[in-house]
Amino acid sequence: MRYLGIDFGLKKIGLAISEGELAAPLKVLEASNFQDAFSKIKKEAADFDKVIIGKPEGKVGKKVTKLVSLLKKESMDIEEWDETLSSQKAMAYMIQSGLGKNKRKITDAYSAAIILQEYLDEKKH
Repeated sequence: MRYLGIDFGLKKIGLAISEGELAAPLKVLEASNFQDAFSKIKKEAADFDKVIIGKPEGKVGKKVTKLVSLLKKESMDIEEWDETLSSQKAMAYMIQSGLGKNKRKITDAYSAAIILQEYLDEKKH
């Protein structure tokens, strides 16, 4: 089964992939507005069996709820997952791994990988 993990942001969207038990960062998309983000995510998600999207609180959380609703209308298998501290965990991992500041610009993709990995770990048990 192919999984796509998403760390949704108002300007940047992190993507991660898994085809087994381990998630890996894929890339970061940039969006100019919500409709642009929806179109890009819809295109990326088309090749995956299941999409796991991080669910934050507040204003962004409301956008995620709307996004999930729209993607489900496209007959996509979508599941929301708590993304609490995923960005902080991603930054800590990248620093610990010795990645320089330039490479840390893809924090959103690492956050998506953490969200997806936590989902996979939970479903395994």
